[in-house]
Amino acid sequence: MGISAASRSRLSAFWDQYSFSIGDVDFLWIDVAIGAMVHGEWSDFERRLTEGLACSARAEAERTGLEERVVDEAATAFRYDRDLISGAEMNEWLDGVGVSGDEWMAHLRRGVLRRMWTADMDDVVDRYAASPRQLEAAAVAEGICSGCFDAFERSFAGRVAAIVAAGGAVPPAGSLDSPAIEASVNRLARQHAHWLAMRPEADTRERLAAALRLEESFSSLSDRLTSKDCLREVVNAQALDWTIIEIDSITFATEHAAREAILCVREDGLSLHDVAALARRQVTRTRVFLEEIPQQHRDRLLSVELGQVLGPLAADDRFDVGAVIGRSAPSLDDDRVAERARRAALDNATRRAAREHVTRRAKN
Repeated sequence: MGISAASRSRLSAFWDQYSFSIGDVDFLWIDVAIGAMVHGEWSDFERRLTEGLACSARAEAERTGLEERVVDEAATAFRYDRDLISGAEMNEWLDGVGVSGDEWMAHLRRGVLRRMWTADMDDVVDRYAASPRQLEAAAVAEGICSGCFDAFERSFAGRVAAIVAAGGAVPPAGSLDSPAIEASVNRLARQHAHWLAMRPEADTRERLAAALRLEESFSSLSDRLTSKDCLREVVNAQALDWTIIEIDSITFATEHAAREAILCVREDGLSLHDVAALARRQVTRTRVFLEEIPQQHRDRLLSVELGQVLGPLAADDRFDVGAVIGRSAPSLDDDRVAERARRAALDNATRRAAREHVTRRAKN
């Protein structure tokens, strides 16, 4: 089935809107989208939208209703995450981004349904696959309300700004003068054809080529931004937050059961493994960064003696009983630390460059 004129017009009009400038070069939202496609970020958004639309189709087919309380909670969380406290502020935000109230509510309901059916998601997507027309009709509202489009813009603008800050130039949309670039353009154009089909082919191919050149330039720059010396500075600055805590733990459904387990260890001298066997549960060993641990538990995990049982540690709808069996400072010899430091170094560089070089004009 072809794409309707209305949905084509909505998405096409959005693609052609101004996003940001660097120097005297203006970038449109189509450049941001293409940048996300080239950088490998677009597929997660497409999957998210595909799942949401499939869940909506299942709900309609099965006449599945949602409790208004659950939708209201999602709406409240959305508003407070964005400091949109009053209804007037919410309406002003929707008007400013060009999303209707109905589109916003549809986005919220898709999110609730995705969480509700996450365990069955592959089957839901197979049975209720969204058409290209449905994807494109919902793309603008989903991209804006989910924050994905803003994230794509920050990521792309940051990469371009970092190139400029390092003395590089922004390559203009140009010819496919490299066989490798042309091959990549052909591949991306096929892969994302249903998102790009409404645009002039020659213009889109030139923008794809420019984005690929930018990606090549940033890849080269990344090697300099993530040298050993740069990564050591990052690790030193994050030494506390990236402290690695190794924990043995048992998870219980109730606080009472968790406290009984602690008594068995402290009063009866049982080990965590003994308690787990009696409770028909497993001891799980995890290695986590301190910053990944809920704030209210960090001090206890840092100060407790190794091997000493502690808890109950409340997390979501469970209660953990555990013992810290190791603590270590972050080191670049640890692949997880090295990768985290690399991401942080690039993020710091692109954020700093964006503050200095990216301009966003006020909306008319």
